Amino acid sequence: LLAVITWLFRRRERINRIFSFFTLALALDAFAYFMWFQFGSVEKIHTWMRITFTAGFVVPTGLIFFFFAFTGYDRRMDDRVFGIKARHFLIATLLFIFICTLLSQFTNLILNIPDNPEHIWDQGFGPLGILMFPLYAGIFTYLFTMAFNSYKTTDNRPQKRFIFLLAAGTLVWLLFGYVGALLVPIDSQAWSSISYLGTGTMAIFYFVAIVNYQSDKVHELNLNLERKVEDRTREITRKNAELAETLDQLKQMQKQIVVQEKMASLGQLVAGLTHEFNTPIGALRSMKDTKSKALQRLQTALENKTSGMTDPNSEIDKMLGIVSNADQLIDRSAERLHEIIQNLKNFARLDEAETAKANIHEGLESVLGLLGHELLNNIEVVREYGDIPSFVHQPRKLNQVFYNILKNACQAIEGKGRITITTRLKDSLVQVAIRDTGKGIPPEALDTIFDPQFTAKSSVVRARLGLSTSYQIVQEHRGRIEVESRVGTGSVFTVTIPAEFRNASFV
Repeated sequence: LLAVITWLFRRRERINRIFSFFTLALALDAFAYFMWFQFGSVEKIHTWMRITFTAGFVVPTGLIFFFFAFTGYDRRMDDRVFGIKARHFLIATLLFIFICTLLSQFTNLILNIPDNPEHIWDQGFGPLGILMFPLYAGIFTYLFTMAFNSYKTTDNRPQKRFIFLLAAGTLVWLLFGYVGALLVPIDSQAWSSISYLGTGTMAIFYFVAIVNYQSDKVHELNLNLERKVEDRTREITRKNAELAETLDQLKQMQKQIVVQEKMASLGQLVAGLTHEFNTPIGALRSMKDTKSKALQRLQTALENKTSGMTDPNSEIDKMLGIVSNADQLIDRSAERLHEIIQNLKNFARLDEAETAKANIHEGLESVLGLLGHELLNNIEVVREYGDIPSFVHQPRKLNQVFYNILKNACQAIEGKGRITITTRLKDSLVQVAIRDTGKGIPPEALDTIFDPQFTAKSSVVRARLGLSTSYQIVQEHRGRIEVESRVGTGSVFTVTIPAEFRNASFV
């Protein structure tokens, strides 16, 4: 019954399987032993005796694994018990128990032979009992000693309780065995009953120990699991708080970075516009002085003509030519100012909604117009525009992307060079590729090319200025920005966006 219950209780546990086989062997041993008394012939007794002793050898083997599994001892025999090697201690224990068994058996014979003249000792069962009982008792004593050592060294309360129940069951078995050996005839059914009563009691102790230990372990595992869950929960809460704080810091840093980058780009734009405005304005001022001087000289020539000057006409023609040239230069300067203002208007598009239908080529041209002072005569701009109709996007932000890329392209070119702008429409995607013949970007810098990097010196021009903002703007357009570069050859920035703009809030 114990074997079946233990097997069904937790058959996946190794100790339960071992205990089931152990109790099953005990049951078979007891059954065969009691069958002795059902037959009158010695031959039939010997038949059942073989089963008894075969099962009897299985029992201690199961016990060895049983104890080793729960006392925490290694299976090596080099462990020390009370300072003595385990194998030596086991041999000494077996010899001691063997001698004690001989004494108890002969004491039993002396006490019981007068009342039982036909003693079964004479039929050979006495010597077998002397061999079996020391084997059992020696193994039990050895394992009991190991359990005692484990009990002293462990701090695990369930294991201490388990070892205590094992030791109590073993002591009960030894007590029943020695009392039966001393007081009851060995060949009697009463001796068998006493012996197996102790064995059954021991098995019950072991069963209670197993169930109790496994229940304690489950309870302990549940407590540990609850503690781990609580610890993990606290850790996750702490990590979440740290992540939230870090996220807030990153958001603040991102805002500062965007502002700094915009201010830096704005500073460069203002510097470029200042140069662009200064050129025609300087020409206007110069022509104003030239024109004033020419008019003054013209007035003098007219006065001389009236006063009888020999050849005033040549001087008058010369001054009129100067005035005409000045007027032409003034017209060109005014047109240039108008063009700059128009490019700035197209670039900023302050009079339009943030999202509007616009032509991407107009935006590119306005950016090129604002970068005229960067291009000058040393950089050739090649336009390879495809047939791209106007589409809905954020022209102001997209112009900022083109400005940042073209600005970096101009700065990357030392001396003469070329910038090629290629646009095309493919599969409802607008692609703008800007290629330069500059010095290129090192491979180790490509992975961080869109990371914001700044300097405290506002006068220093950074090569990656505005690219992180450009990356964010392209992301808002549900697009992507890619870069290919080779040192000494140049770089290619490719912006790809959908022809139908849908930002995150729109989606």
